[in-house]
Amino acid sequence: MYQTFLKRVRRHPVLTFGAAGGGFALLFVLLEPIRSVLSGQGLPLPSGSLWLLVVGGFLGGSLLAWLLWERLGGEWSPIRGTAVGALVGLLALPVPFYVLEIALVVLGENVFEPLPGASPVVQLLSDSLLFLLTPLLLGALGLIPTYGGTVVVGALVGYLLAHD
Repeated sequence: MYQTFLKRVRRHPVLTFGAAGGGFALLFVLLEPIRSVLSGQGLPLPSGSLWLLVVGGFLGGSLLAWLLWERLGGEWSPIRGTAVGALVGLLALPVPFYVLEIALVVLGENVFEPLPGASPVVQLLSDSLLFLLTPLLLGALGLIPTYGGTVVVGALVGYLLAHD
């Protein structure tokens, strides 16, 4: 039964990485409510924006596995699979922040403060640069509260997908 499960998972690495990324984000989002329940304080539900992290985790894992897994030969060997999986886990971290930024833009929120006295062109360039770079910085900083967990989960998934 385990071998059948592994064969099925290996045929769909994009979905496997997506499920791992979304599952890790879900655990991260539910960590505080679980702590509250265990300490007897009740069940506080996470805010709506935190649920976007779960969507972003699924999208990040899926998108990066789609882009990197076969191109870098992750299925060739367990070592290579582990390395590609760790890279997917590392690079997937900024994706939830991009999802949050896009959600804010769709809701009509101003994501970044306007620059005083800036021309519309300078403001557009500033916002574009911040839109691209802020999630990368937050993704790098996200390694701290997750203790590098996204890299570890990605490496584990990569190893399991490539292992015979």
